[in-house]
Amino acid sequence: MRKSLSAALTLALCAMALSGCWSASDVESKSFAKALGIDYENNEFVVYTQMLDFSNIAKSDTGGKGTVDPTSYIGHGRGSTLNNAINNMYRTAQIPITWGHVSAVILTERALKSKGIKMIDMLNRYPELRYNLWIYATKDPVEKLLTTFSLYKMSSLYTILHNPLPNYKQYSVIKPIEMFRYIADYNEPALTASLPIIGLNEEMWKEEQDPMHMLSMTGIYYIGTNGDMAFIRYAKLNGHHWMQKGMNRAPLTVEKDGIEYANLSIGRPEIVIKPIVEGNEVYYDISLKLIGAMYEYNEPLNYSEMVQIAEDTVEKQIRSVFQEGVKHGIDIFNLGQSLWKKDVKEWKRLSQNGAKIVVHAHAIRNLQVKLSIPYNGKYKRISTPLPKQERALQRENASGDSSD
Repeated sequence: MRKSLSAALTLALCAMALSGCWSASDVESKSFAKALGIDYENNEFVVYTQMLDFSNIAKSDTGGKGTVDPTSYIGHGRGSTLNNAINNMYRTAQIPITWGHVSAVILTERALKSKGIKMIDMLNRYPELRYNLWIYATKDPVEKLLTTFSLYKMSSLYTILHNPLPNYKQYSVIKPIEMFRYIADYNEPALTASLPIIGLNEEMWKEEQDPMHMLSMTGIYYIGTNGDMAFIRYAKLNGHHWMQKGMNRAPLTVEKDGIEYANLSIGRPEIVIKPIVEGNEVYYDISLKLIGAMYEYNEPLNYSEMVQIAEDTVEKQIRSVFQEGVKHGIDIFNLGQSLWKKDVKEWKRLSQNGAKIVVHAHAIRNLQVKLSIPYNGKYKRISTPLPKQERALQRENASGDSSD
């Protein structure tokens, strides 16, 4: 009996000892980094870190609107490498920084031109950082980007920096990209890797009379298979989204001779690319199917003519943005990948084993765009009104009476 009691007591003491988490620490004793910005100037890396106050975020989540203004803390450090720059920042960090919650990385134009993909390799070696971070390029000061907030005094977590997909589904023009996808595209021999450019817009929104600093996609940074790099701003990219798989919704104005007849919302592209090799050149036949909805009908126009104008506009925009890419030495639609998939030997021959792009100014030989508009909002589709005389004749034929 004594042995049994002694054994039971020993087991209970052991269980009590094992149930404790000896290495646990309070949440309040750590700083949680949410975004990382990387710049390069004067032969040094400059690293910016955005830390958020999660207690305020919890209040806004439970109450709908925060009871206090959101707060973010920005730290920065300098060094000859990324690691040295972060260690430099640790010198003045009052509590330990945890990196497992980082959801966005911003790379400046200077850093990309100076170090390129090497920065990604440095980041990925650190075990706490994940591969599903949103990654951006920028031309604006990183510190300003990291101090912006959302509407209604909500945290930076509710901006396109940390959560870009809801905005992209509503306005699918520049697609956000995660780090693992960027790495895969960069290492793919026939693909042009791309990064969305994030910037500040201080003109479109105000809080009462004060301008608000809102984040916006301002262009795309391309890195070609041959190492060529190009920043293409938003205004020059009109039409590139029609050739992006997964594009959900983007606007298109049906316009002819200066008259805006309708405004459409178009998405769900189905793309088929067929490469044709002729000697030392390759040409591409492209078939593109799109689905649209008409939400604004301004002037009377026959449905078939509306569709034709929209299809011609989409084709014109695609060809225009393709030429913009060729001008910068970039295969903006990754047409070369279709040749690589079909005939690797021909791709290697024509691209000199990846040393140059396999597109040229006349590479798009045929481009067939097919658009259907099955949805017309809450109203039925209206046909073009007939002239007065024809309407009268139509009534006469229907009633058998010649009176108007």
